Amino acid sequence: MASSKAFQIKLVVFVAVLLISKFKGMEENMISENSYSYKDKTLAFPAPQIKYDVFVSFRGADIREGLLSHLIKAFYQKQIFAFVDEKLERGDDISEALLGAIEKSLISLVIFSQDYVSSRWCLEELVKIVECREKDGHTVIPVFYKVDPSDVRYQKDTFANVFVEHEKRYRKIKVQNWRTALKSSADLSGFHSTNFRNDAQLVDQIVDIISSRLNDMHQVKSKGLVGIHKPIAQLESLMLKESEDVRVIGIWGLGGIGKTTIGEEVYNRMCPEYESCCFLANVREESERHGILSLKKQLFSTLLNEENLRIELTKGLPDYVEKRLGRMKVLIVLDDLNDSDQLETLIGAHDWFGSGSRIIITTRDKQVLVGEAEDIYQVEALDCDESLELFILNAFKQNQFEMEYCELSRRVVKYAKGIPLVVKVLAQLLRGKQKDIWESQLEKLKRMPNKKVHDILRLSYDDLDRQEQQIFLDIACFFNGLKLKLEYINVLLKDHDYSVAAEMERLKDKALIIISDQNIVSMHDIIQEMAWEIIHDGSAEYPGNQLRLWDSHDIYQVLKTNRGSEAIRSISFNFSAVKDLQLSQEIFAKMSKLRFLNFYSNISQEAFYSSDGLPSSWNKALYLPQGLDSFSNELRYLSWMHYPLDSLPTNFSAENLVILDLSFNLMEKLWCGVKNLENLKILRLYNSLRLTMLPNLSKARNLEILVIRKSYSLLCVHASVFGLNKLEILDLGGCISLRQLRSHIHLSSLCYLSLAGCVRLQDLSVTSENMEELNLELTGIQQLPASFGRQRKLETLRLGLSDIQSLPEAIKNLTRFKYLSIRYCWDLRALPELPPSVEYLDATGCTSLKRVLFPSSAALQLKENRKSILFWNCLKLDQHSLDAIGLNAEINLMKFAYQHLSALTHDYHKDNDNEAIYVYPGSDVPKWLVYRTSHDYVNVDISSSAAPHSPPLGFIFCFVIPRIVSDGFAFRFTISVGEDEGNNVKFYMERPLEKIVSDHVYLVYDHRLTHFLNSRSNVEDQQRLKIKVAVVTQTGKSDYVPVKLKGFGVSPIKASEYRNFFRKMELVDRKRKVEALHSGNTSLERFCFQDQKTYLDFIQEINYVDGCWKFKHHQFTNYSYSC
Repeated sequence: MASSKAFQIKLVVFVAVLLISKFKGMEENMISENSYSYKDKTLAFPAPQIKYDVFVSFRGADIREGLLSHLIKAFYQKQIFAFVDEKLERGDDISEALLGAIEKSLISLVIFSQDYVSSRWCLEELVKIVECREKDGHTVIPVFYKVDPSDVRYQKDTFANVFVEHEKRYRKIKVQNWRTALKSSADLSGFHSTNFRNDAQLVDQIVDIISSRLNDMHQVKSKGLVGIHKPIAQLESLMLKESEDVRVIGIWGLGGIGKTTIGEEVYNRMCPEYESCCFLANVREESERHGILSLKKQLFSTLLNEENLRIELTKGLPDYVEKRLGRMKVLIVLDDLNDSDQLETLIGAHDWFGSGSRIIITTRDKQVLVGEAEDIYQVEALDCDESLELFILNAFKQNQFEMEYCELSRRVVKYAKGIPLVVKVLAQLLRGKQKDIWESQLEKLKRMPNKKVHDILRLSYDDLDRQEQQIFLDIACFFNGLKLKLEYINVLLKDHDYSVAAEMERLKDKALIIISDQNIVSMHDIIQEMAWEIIHDGSAEYPGNQLRLWDSHDIYQVLKTNRGSEAIRSISFNFSAVKDLQLSQEIFAKMSKLRFLNFYSNISQEAFYSSDGLPSSWNKALYLPQGLDSFSNELRYLSWMHYPLDSLPTNFSAENLVILDLSFNLMEKLWCGVKNLENLKILRLYNSLRLTMLPNLSKARNLEILVIRKSYSLLCVHASVFGLNKLEILDLGGCISLRQLRSHIHLSSLCYLSLAGCVRLQDLSVTSENMEELNLELTGIQQLPASFGRQRKLETLRLGLSDIQSLPEAIKNLTRFKYLSIRYCWDLRALPELPPSVEYLDATGCTSLKRVLFPSSAALQLKENRKSILFWNCLKLDQHSLDAIGLNAEINLMKFAYQHLSALTHDYHKDNDNEAIYVYPGSDVPKWLVYRTSHDYVNVDISSSAAPHSPPLGFIFCFVIPRIVSDGFAFRFTISVGEDEGNNVKFYMERPLEKIVSDHVYLVYDHRLTHFLNSRSNVEDQQRLKIKVAVVTQTGKSDYVPVKLKGFGVSPIKASEYRNFFRKMELVDRKRKVEALHSGNTSLERFCFQDQKTYLDFIQEINYVDGCWKFKHHQFTNYSYSC
């Protein structure tokens, strides 16, 4: 009776979990649908208000009265508005005003003099200047006035002496930031005063360059170029202007992405710095029209300024031409190359050109650059705001944007996906048109891409050979959007056992496909539409005679009239809008060469089922009243969502199948007998409501993934599954009728097994030596398999809401184990010692848990790397366990803080490993935290870290969270410094969904908090920091309710304090060993020292005085020992 009640509870919980996941999924979909959003300020895009042409950073009265006074006069004459600190308005805070002036200037002119680095103010300015350059493409021009650039770059000579003093006076992190800024700015091309006869000549050159740069910037604005400053700044960095080597820089990306535009702007800006320049446009097109030799002659005629130059050889140059070029520093841009031979003909060897020459190549084909370019810059698409700004600039007359076009503009930009060419073409197409025309054009784009865009993008396709083109079209018409890994695409597309890996790499190099970090193959929407148009252009015949079908209307007609043909290679049919389409039983009889078939729907899966779990009465999208005779024997990919029959055809041939996906079906069996499945790698039967058992899969020797999730009627798994030596993923989650999963065979390759939601499952014996993740959440499992300890590669174990009663002691031997979830394991009473590798433990809601074991020595705990340890609502924990958790928290948080102190200058926003937390029942801030209070603020002494040459601090926080009777999702913590509560940092923490039944201690080291407090301590420049905290909890209604903490604590951590802590922990271990010796247990403990003499000396020297251990002398405090 009790077990029946427990099952009912689990079933209710399982349904609740499904509902919650459904709600979350809907919420995520809503977010996803609206994720392409823009800042709805006014759509006027007010860029940062530019107030100054030039910001001048300098140091000293000699510079002000000398060089700078001449510069200011020249700026005035040229109508260049410059900012210098003497223009600062009275009453302004100079620091904030200077930072604002830098942000509001187009150019920063940095005058490095002997005294420049002696000024903290100048160095802080420089850090801001470099930051603006890296973030926004801000232009920086250095002037080395009577100093050597290398002395500035590497802080040598007198600069070295100044930095010795800086390191005595300022914190290490601040000084390092100054050094980095000096090197970054000194690496840029600028002016060296020793290269000029006098200051007057230097001033003239500076003003000329600034005038030229300002003119370029105004031209960029007048040209309507958007988002170009950052790529230009990055390219200028890659140019390494100070290097005397000849460098080749590649600009790579798909057609229309902006390669030529970027190349032109870089050329226009840099050309004055070279002795001769040439921008060779449209190399691909021009070489086809006039031949590559004609282009070669044009290039070198321009560089040598000699109109009748004779060049008749594709290889090499005449001697007299090569000698003249070898003495010249040149800038060359070769635009739109598509062939390595073109590159060899045009620029040959690097030694053709003089020292410091630069060659920029724009191309759609990365392979052209491999082995030739020192650096390759990949042009990224514009972001949403940039795309919309570019569209508005081109679609509307000067700021005459009408808000009624707002949503239509967003739709256009969403379609363009950040490709500038597409944005501009559509803007010009819609400019001055009425709203109904806009609507019409947007509808037309769904059916047919714009011809101008299509023609430009097609050039990349035309460069492919026939095999590459076929693979490209297969991906565009079938595989794009399926989120398949490259390895599966290669198998599916291979032809007569010949690999297509080279062709796939070629498509990637041509920027026609994208291969993600996870090896997923995809394609830009615009490229896909171009592929579709290529097929339309090449075939005006009836769709049933085409190779590839993807258009739902075309497929509907073919299926309805049963007019498919032998030519058809692939069908990808979205039948979301289809109702009552009756298919002939011979529908595939003529499609003997069909390789890829995908019938799918975008309608939410829940809509297909009524309350009893069976298909809704209206759902007869595709049905086969007379059954189905057969599929093509050539099928490699078969996916049919809501397959309408109770099994596959009796003569179904699966020997070529690589992927079989029949999710959301009503089949009672797959097939009869044993099928030849030698090529099958993935089998998905998700939500097979009537399937009671699997067929014999013994011949699926290459099967890697088997998913049978939410197959509620499944009673057992065929024994043949356990003999599949290449099976890596087995997902049986939600199979609520499954009672056991037993096998005497130890699976060799299985690395992921999920039985989550198998609420009746009580018997499990399946293990694998390669198992990495095991999910037994919401099961009736009470004990783990006896051979559990053999799974030495296990990293993740999920047991939440299961009937687990104990965990095996062998778990501490799993050296790769990182994540353990035992959430709401109500029957679990003890937690054994876990291995040092465990990083995450979630024991939330383990209401019977009384005892938690940890390693017996601090030395062993110091080997741990805990990052998240949660004991929410574990109120039966005994005091010994709570004390042990507290000590373990202290050890791990101190270690985590120490490890992250050296990373404070890193970009923590990109670091997913920046937080360590502990939560356990308790009402007091632990005594080891230095500052403890019951208020919402604490004053922290940072005088030791503010001292000269002091390293940064780490900060460990403690929050005592009170009992909370309301449900909720998360806590939001806001940390501020001083009275300026607007300058703060926020972080979030998940909380139990149900009420929190008692006070809890929440300890955290957060890298963002430490970074924030160190930065504020630099700004505040005080001996003490007033740290304030405000906490709210987010309820189920998404309201935020304030939480009054019962305690608040902060502990600043320095590296030296951690080392002292480490030694203290060693001493604690020694104390325990001595206690054991005095209790008579000497046989083992005496061998924990290096030798017998050390052991005996230690016994003589240590005394127990006033409740603690003390040494008579100090020589033993540093003794090391090993166990």
